[in-house]
Amino acid sequence: MALLDFIGKEMITKGYDYFFLKDCDPHMSEYVNDYYKFRSVASGFTGSNGTLAIGRDKAYLFTDGRYFIQAEKELKGTGIELMKLSTPGYPTIKGFIANLLKEGKTVACPSDIFSYKEFLDYGFNALDDANEVFLNAYKEWKKEDYPALNADPQIRILDESQTGESAASKIEKVREILEKKDIFYYFSASLDDNMWLLNLRGNAIKYNPFCFSFVMITQRGADAFLYLPSDKISIEESNKIEKYLRENKINIFLYQNFERFLQNLPANKKACFAFEKMPVKYAKILCEKKYDLINYDCNISLMKAIKNETEIENIRKAYKKDNKAVCDFIRWINENDVTGMNEYDLSTKLDEIRLSNPECLDLSFDTISASGANAAMMHYEAKKDNCSKILNDNLYLFDSGGQWIGGTTDITRTVAIGTPTYEMKHDYTKVARGMLALLNASFIEGCTGINLDILAREPMWEEGEDYKCGTGHGVGYMLSVHEGPQAIRWMQNPMRKDAVLKSGMVVSDEPGIYKEGKYGIRIENILLVREKCETPDGRFLCFECLTYVPLDEKLILREEMNSKELKWLDDYQNKCRTENQ
Repeated sequence: MALLDFIGKEMITKGYDYFFLKDCDPHMSEYVNDYYKFRSVASGFTGSNGTLAIGRDKAYLFTDGRYFIQAEKELKGTGIELMKLSTPGYPTIKGFIANLLKEGKTVACPSDIFSYKEFLDYGFNALDDANEVFLNAYKEWKKEDYPALNADPQIRILDESQTGESAASKIEKVREILEKKDIFYYFSASLDDNMWLLNLRGNAIKYNPFCFSFVMITQRGADAFLYLPSDKISIEESNKIEKYLRENKINIFLYQNFERFLQNLPANKKACFAFEKMPVKYAKILCEKKYDLINYDCNISLMKAIKNETEIENIRKAYKKDNKAVCDFIRWINENDVTGMNEYDLSTKLDEIRLSNPECLDLSFDTISASGANAAMMHYEAKKDNCSKILNDNLYLFDSGGQWIGGTTDITRTVAIGTPTYEMKHDYTKVARGMLALLNASFIEGCTGINLDILAREPMWEEGEDYKCGTGHGVGYMLSVHEGPQAIRWMQNPMRKDAVLKSGMVVSDEPGIYKEGKYGIRIENILLVREKCETPDGRFLCFECLTYVPLDEKLILREEMNSKELKWLDDYQNKCRTENQ
């Protein structure tokens, strides 16, 4: 019997008609520790975004366009039906659940891995305690307990030469907001927000320098409250870290006691937290205590997104080093016959080049190394024992990044191996035109990414083509490679409010073309929003490019570019040469 069958038996015991699962932790992290990959274990689908709806006799996997090809492959033979989000003919998760509720079904989710916002938006009418259904089913299926959560023994302190602002100063800004809005408590379960606020870093999640933590700040009093697992601080570091926390008036408590702490708080208070980042398990405790709950993060996500001048200068230095590593990798490809190698060999080589610099502490995500048709899967991952040979006369795409001292990097390039076809060159040129158009944009203050997305997408739209993802995401500062609230996309996300682009924000520029069974093309640069000028008509912004790695001239059809695009191209290629001398 499959694990899904045992989950179905547990659901009947609990009285659930449908049970929803995700790969998610109690902090709503995008990337999770292996312990929290519940949906991946239950379904076999390993993409970073997907929601599994398990019925008593049928299961459904909801995911977005980045993963349609991958999901069809990984779900084959499981009986799980793929539900394509943002695609005509398929329901949204909210609509799917609404129909179940109309039929009188009992629809449950684990209370620790679904957010309070999801609970309110989707209308779940049952909450499962801490993945109890999944964990019980797993034990029956494997006849053993689910693997334990890995310990996280490392915490790093960032000094002000790296952050540009002390933790005490950031905490005081939050307290001032609480006083102004007459809110008594601020709570945070968001790991990247907590790390940014307290100028700490950890290693709880692969490639993401976070500590499992909760934070509370009160309107009154001078202290902040930090909840960490007891084994998170090694003995040799404990004195240094405790001294730092004490100096910044941060009280440390056991992570495991956060739930009990909430239960013991006084009733009838006004509190705020980001509803999409707080598990419903903890929000419900406050609801039961008659709290007035406000969906507000005290502007932390915005403050975090707008890098200060210290951070910006460090980011520039980190990208210069990362650019050199990627240029060295492309030079190595051009000097060697890589057609005798496979995708994993190339990803290993790229990782070795990047990590050979001692200032690169880690990768920022698993390197995507994809040849030919595999590159049409946007988040394909080559495994040592499951990958393809590098194809001659085809395209090779790699998407990679590093966690540097001074910044988090992300870059994608597509290069020709052998002789490319006209179709490949035509498609690559369209992608390059879109990338350059966005890079060179000027826009009035107040624009969001929705206002700019068409610049990158227009060459594809002109020919009736589209890529099933956004054009750009925010990038963290020695934090997650994906960071909000800013984004560049044409479609509004009902779960999030689109953020206005502001000077100091970092965002990616990565249009693409993905042709199933043939190849994929993506070019990704990272851009910094900067002020351009102020006129009687308003303040205008532009982008400063941080990524200077040349485009592949073998793939560019200059005759298909207009004079403005050719100038953009030549300026960019020349800057790449001077930056990497």
